[in-house]
Amino acid sequence: MNTYLVTYTLDNSDESYPKISTRLKLYPNWAKLFARTWVIKTSRSSKRVRDELAEAIEGEGKIMVINITDSAWATYKMDDKLIDWLKSNV
Repeated sequence: MNTYLVTYTLDNSDESYPKISTRLKLYPNWAKLFARTWVIKTSRSSKRVRDELAEAIEGEGKIMVINITDSAWATYKMDDKLIDWLKSNV
């Protein structure tokens, strides 16, 4: 399984934000870091994740998917539950 950092911005009003959030929550394991930044764990490729999320926002925004599997990371003032999730999944 790969762990991906996913970040996005949308061009339209807030109507697509619930759609992309719902789509991200369908991946087997996920954590929301910030308003538009998530980490997901999936066996899918980064291209497939990008395409699935692009479909959810119907072309109305920008998406970046970066493989962070086994990457070093550090946090500052993050919630302990989120840190635990990252320790287990990155």
